[in-house]
Amino acid sequence: MNVICGKEALLKGTQIVQSVVSPRSTLPILSNFLFEAEGQKIKLSATDLEIGVSCFVTGEIVKEGSITIPAKRFCDIIRELPDDTNIEIKADESNQITVKCGKSRFVLMGLPKSDYPVLPAFPEDKTFTIAQSQLKNMLRRTSFAVSSDETRYVLNGVYLIAEEGGIKLVATDGRRLAYTSKDNIDKKANYRAIMPAKAVNEAQRVLAAQETDGEVAVAVTENQIAFRINSITVISRLIEGTFPNYDQVIPKKHERQIKLKVKETLSAARQVSMLSSEKSAPIKFTFGKNMLRVSAVAQGLGSGEVEIDIEHSGSTLEIAFNPQFIIDILKNIDEEEVFFELTNSLVPALLKPVKDTSYLCVIMPLRT
Repeated sequence: MNVICGKEALLKGTQIVQSVVSPRSTLPILSNFLFEAEGQKIKLSATDLEIGVSCFVTGEIVKEGSITIPAKRFCDIIRELPDDTNIEIKADESNQITVKCGKSRFVLMGLPKSDYPVLPAFPEDKTFTIAQSQLKNMLRRTSFAVSSDETRYVLNGVYLIAEEGGIKLVATDGRRLAYTSKDNIDKKANYRAIMPAKAVNEAQRVLAAQETDGEVAVAVTENQIAFRINSITVISRLIEGTFPNYDQVIPKKHERQIKLKVKETLSAARQVSMLSSEKSAPIKFTFGKNMLRVSAVAQGLGSGEVEIDIEHSGSTLEIAFNPQFIIDILKNIDEEEVFFELTNSLVPALLKPVKDTSYLCVIMPLRT
């Protein structure tokens, strides 16, 4: 194999695939990524057996071939080479890799392609498309609520429902829930799948790096999901199991609906949460006459409160929340105002933007 690539394109490609490389895997070859030069394309791929990423890199193919390359060491070398230069990469029959750039020359030992796990092909026949900005926004609005408790593995991902021409994403850890939907996607799409958190995070990372807002092709099979974002493909196993009936968790009734300013309430929550030595220590929302008091008391540290002017004429209501849960929800609401829908201090609260009916969050109160 012999190829010549520009530094910028090569570094960008290796950084894309390096994110899923397993540095501590029991299989040494999973510390490598696959470098393939065939036809007119240079393809880089990596997998940890749960998730795989591949991308294409522009360059000149002098001689076709393939090799797996130690990911971290190769990426570190490329990063330090001079900018705006061409890099020549050769691999011989003994799996020795030579990297040349100007007066710099490095030799690495690779492993043959035949030892590397085969990444599944993108399933073209089970695909729907969605704008990159829409998918990025939907993943951002739900992924924060994914559970990290491995004993409840079906909650360790984002639930995707594609039906009736639209898609819905839901995530919950049992104490909070985030739901978002988008209509007019694909009338033929009919899927239900639990996307692992790692796949969601990888898709978000790739989407964030895109310079233009194109479309994402999303393909779902019985046990896999794949995202094709320009020249990058992310493919992952799905979480097996049945996602709980999230609709039962969403309150259908409330005794009071209070409109709050998002930035003002978020600032108050952040201020009083700094007093707590633990992120899960509660902050209290006290709704009085035309006033909201956000407060916290930390044993042995002190106390703090912030008052906000609101429109509220009902009786006084006190309800406590995990401060990080409140912060996560409010910072993902893109509007200026949010509705707090409440019944009492023991019933879950519903938060939703005033204008956007496609997004809502549920949060369980804490006992104090």
